[in-house]
Amino acid sequence: MKALGLGICRHEGLTNISRLVPLSLYGSRGALVVIVLVASTLRLWNLGQGHPGLAIYSAISKNTTSSFHNWLYPSIYVDGSILADKPPVFFWLQGAFIALLGPTNLALRLPAALSGIASVVLLYVIVKRCHGTTSALIAALLLAVMPLDVNFSRGVFLEPVTSLTILISTYFVVRAVKGKDERYYYIAAAVLGVAFMVKLWQGLLPAPAFAVLALTHRWTTWPRMARITGISAVVFLASAFWWPTLISLTSGAYDSVMHADNVWDMIFGWNLRERFGGLEYGSRHREDFLWFVTGPLSLILGISLFPAALIGAVALVLALWRRTSGLGLLWLVWMAVAMVGFGGASVRLTSYWTSAMPAVAALSGIGIAALIGRFKGPGMIWWIAAAGFLYCADTFWIVRDAGDYFKYCAYASLLLAAGSAIWAITPNSWGKSKGALAISVVGVAAAGIIFLNTTVGLHNILKPRDDTLGRIGFDQVAPPLSAGSRNNRVPQPQQSQAQRQGGLITSIVRTEIDDLDAALNFVRQNRGDSRYLLAADTYNTSARVSFLTGEPILTLYSEYNKTRVNEISALNELIQSGDVRFILASSVMRYLDFELYSWIHANTREVSIQAGLPARDEMELLEIISR
Repeated sequence: MKALGLGICRHEGLTNISRLVPLSLYGSRGALVVIVLVASTLRLWNLGQGHPGLAIYSAISKNTTSSFHNWLYPSIYVDGSILADKPPVFFWLQGAFIALLGPTNLALRLPAALSGIASVVLLYVIVKRCHGTTSALIAALLLAVMPLDVNFSRGVFLEPVTSLTILISTYFVVRAVKGKDERYYYIAAAVLGVAFMVKLWQGLLPAPAFAVLALTHRWTTWPRMARITGISAVVFLASAFWWPTLISLTSGAYDSVMHADNVWDMIFGWNLRERFGGLEYGSRHREDFLWFVTGPLSLILGISLFPAALIGAVALVLALWRRTSGLGLLWLVWMAVAMVGFGGASVRLTSYWTSAMPAVAALSGIGIAALIGRFKGPGMIWWIAAAGFLYCADTFWIVRDAGDYFKYCAYASLLLAAGSAIWAITPNSWGKSKGALAISVVGVAAAGIIFLNTTVGLHNILKPRDDTLGRIGFDQVAPPLSAGSRNNRVPQPQQSQAQRQGGLITSIVRTEIDDLDAALNFVRQNRGDSRYLLAADTYNTSARVSFLTGEPILTLYSEYNKTRVNEISALNELIQSGDVRFILASSVMRYLDFELYSWIHANTREVSIQAGLPARDEMELLEIISR
């Protein structure tokens, strides 16, 4: 070891955990099989049921199977006119499942579910190499049951695929560090480029951690390290940017890029710069960077961070201070980048944190192992555990009316907090003489953490919400109206506008599937020879109709950056030429673009009820008035 004096040992645990909790080779493999079964059950149970959710990415994936052009230039429309706002790797993967299974819920969700299961196995392998078998098994089990990871692994989301790709890259970085083999750095760089091609910048979340790990565990001279870094950078750039380079050189193959002026603006503008000020939507229950541990997120993310992951982070920091562990930097820097990046973003989406859950689970495994390491006596770690369990008690108490088991979880959390505090003040000599009891205390604390996380995940699976959040895949437990003033604050004007924007984004989700099918059948029977099946108010409405029909759709307004995709003058020309005869729009549009909404209603007549949509439904089907 030549940097920072951090020693590299076979398993850089904080203690020799294996001596405390001995596991045979067959025992650890058996435990891993059980963990994989748990992860598979939580992610695959009744997977094909429920609402299909937002359809932008589903429509893009389906279209990749229609032609080579749409495979290379993924588009929300079957005519390939508007390029997607993400690179194609996820769409290729989901499109392959659609080709095999048809455009069903199961085909749309299997890529995320299988990626989530594979991530559990891969995290075990990585943590075992870094911190030993016991920490690895605990980390894998926690990732298997963490409600946020389970939730997004059951939806139509890119994030679980991103997480799996990130973990593959992490595996090769760890192989390079521990094996002192530069070839693994090049493989890791190539896979990291693929992660970028799945979800762009979110796929680079652990990249700073990789750099820190490589520098602090440098095994060769600086000139050779510079050469390795340079080659890795070239490999990454080739893997990450071959597609956008090709797309930018063949811009004549499509009309425009979704949400952006060109493919480079899509990558560096829409998906990066505008996420830190230009765009504002997502969670707004707190304005500072701690938004991810308050409000609804406390139940789906906060209870995974506290207390185990926090204990692991503190334990690793102490180990770094004492220069007894180095590989823990991987998880610490990974989490630090997530907190700064996601906490400071103006777009506050729960889905972002999915790519941080492997680090959260690893820290949790290390944290519980640290509790085992402190079985001989009191310490600061047990006080942190007590504070974390109090946070959990408060979180579960807020939602106690959503299920009696949440009330019991609050009680259990209080008992765990009290037990942790009592153990923290237990005399050191007493703890040494009661080793078996001490390990039992740790086992109860660990079981409590796993139980609390599993309860939330099971609630979301067995009692899924059928409201907007539930239908788009955010199966968070809804705080009851009596939960207290902090969850029922009157929104400020800016927040009200953001809520209306969110309402417009999800309007089509609130329309029942059978009602929408009836309306689309009505349009097909009465469209004549129009070029477009209909004009839709937003990208999400267009995507849902395109996914169901495979017909060309005209989008009028971008609900994300709040600008028109087609101006009124262009729409009027298409109407005059007979290319558009129907418009499907939400009544929420009046709050975002009143001029467009007024023009539409001045030039159409509503046929919603006649077409099969419920009276006074949020979505309105409008027929162009012939003049």
